[in-house]
Amino acid sequence: MTIDSMKQTKFPKRTYEDWLQAAEKAIGGKPVDPTLKTQTIEGVELEPLYTKEMLENLGDLPAFQQDAVRNGKKEAGWLIAQEVLSESPSDFLVKTKEDLLKGNDMVVYTSSQEFNWTDQELTQLAELLIKHPFYFKLTSEDTDILRVFDFIEETKHSGLRGVIFSEEETAAPGNVRTRLVDTIPVHHAGGTIIHELGVALSILAETIKDGNYKETAAKTWVRFAVDTQFFQEIAKLRAFRGLWKAFSEAYGEEAVSMPVYTETSVRSYSKLDPYVNLLRAGNASFAAVLGGTDAHTVHPHDFLTVSQPSSRRIARNVQLVIKEESHASRVLDASAGSYFIEHLTNEYIDASWNYFLEIEEAGGYSEVIKSGWLADDIQGKWLERKNLAAERKISLIGTNIYANPQEAVKDHSIDASHLEYITAKRLATPFEKLRARSREVELKTAIIHLGPLKDVKAKSDFVEGLLAVGGIEPEISPELDDAEALNNYLTDHHIDYAVLCGLQEKLEMVIPAINSNTVLDVAGKYPAELMETWKSASLSDAVYSGQNIVEKLEQILNLGKKAL
Repeated sequence: MTIDSMKQTKFPKRTYEDWLQAAEKAIGGKPVDPTLKTQTIEGVELEPLYTKEMLENLGDLPAFQQDAVRNGKKEAGWLIAQEVLSESPSDFLVKTKEDLLKGNDMVVYTSSQEFNWTDQELTQLAELLIKHPFYFKLTSEDTDILRVFDFIEETKHSGLRGVIFSEEETAAPGNVRTRLVDTIPVHHAGGTIIHELGVALSILAETIKDGNYKETAAKTWVRFAVDTQFFQEIAKLRAFRGLWKAFSEAYGEEAVSMPVYTETSVRSYSKLDPYVNLLRAGNASFAAVLGGTDAHTVHPHDFLTVSQPSSRRIARNVQLVIKEESHASRVLDASAGSYFIEHLTNEYIDASWNYFLEIEEAGGYSEVIKSGWLADDIQGKWLERKNLAAERKISLIGTNIYANPQEAVKDHSIDASHLEYITAKRLATPFEKLRARSREVELKTAIIHLGPLKDVKAKSDFVEGLLAVGGIEPEISPELDDAEALNNYLTDHHIDYAVLCGLQEKLEMVIPAINSNTVLDVAGKYPAELMETWKSASLSDAVYSGQNIVEKLEQILNLGKKAL
């Protein structure tokens, strides 16, 4: 085929119906709905394919969303806001200057203890704040740093760019924003995207009730945690800007730009195989960038224990790599026009606005906090999410899947500067407890091969991986042909717990003839009647895909004796 003929080649236009037919054929004639459709934990249904026609059916909404994002951000790009851990004001100044030279864009101060600043130190800090944007996270005991504004000439106050997160009402000059709409406590409690967005609007409603819209909005900023659900988190940030625009219009005002600050969520972080946290951080950070964050913080991969200087440097480099390699910092709304993200953004806007109205009908944010209504609603979704992780429908690599049973759980606590994260609900916590428990008990376990390797390998590998999640390292038996060989193996090796792997016909032959005190499970899910027959003989239970492995591993570890 020549170049000219290639240029003349035209491909037939395919419709969504054509795709449906091809998809159903590919999955063996099963209907696409519900086979290929999935639901998010918020109840939003995700289509397997999004088309231009679907986007057009939304009418003017995509243009509204894009306009909200573009008007909500003053400029393309975002600020790298990595935290600096310091022992004193002078140490903070030294480390901050060094970090600013190595890629940090902001002066980020996080209270770890009460510091008393000298006038000379505040003068140095003032020079930094005049040149760089800043982010202060203060406790009620550590506010001496706020005297820094006395060391900045009044003529330069209007040029200051920064936000202050303080436990107490704080006054600051110029354009410094001191009113925080903080959704991270909702996130840490296990809330969904709908909870976060709905609560953000409700807090805004209460905040604006206390003062003039324009003055209040000019002093307000919002903070989100960004998790690893990549497309959903992009849509969350975009949805907030759309909701803020609609919220402002309800007040008869044009939406002013409101800074959106983000940080990587610790909900999916784990103390087990902590380097995987780097992948989680990279995923969440890229989502924050594409969603339109104004400033972003990456928590180091060893954040849950004690962060090292090298890990904090790597955390900063996560953002630098994204900035330099993706060129996303040159685009105002990188995800605009994506059929999927535009649809998802619209779904979150609708659901979150309705949830906001529900909160308002219940008395507003303060009232639903007092009554416990909001906490109960969030807890219900958290338990659902926790069960999904226990059933491995949410994968935590290195924690609930592909675990290293020899890895011990570090027992260090979170740095004092991050006390707000100690109570954060994390999906990995039950698995960390299991792994720690496995070090406290003596338990002899085995995987029994009833048949040739080709018949049992898939089940054997599954069981080995499941036990590894609980820190259990089983013996792997040779091929055992009958109940007598199995009984001898269990006795000779002093096995406390074993899982039988084999074809159903082999299991039906062997199980009734077992004579052993060892607790035995079978690998696989079998009919209830057959299981009852086996249990009446010598079987205890089964291990299988989709099972709550936290409960199962707890039962297994309870069989062990306390280690000396």
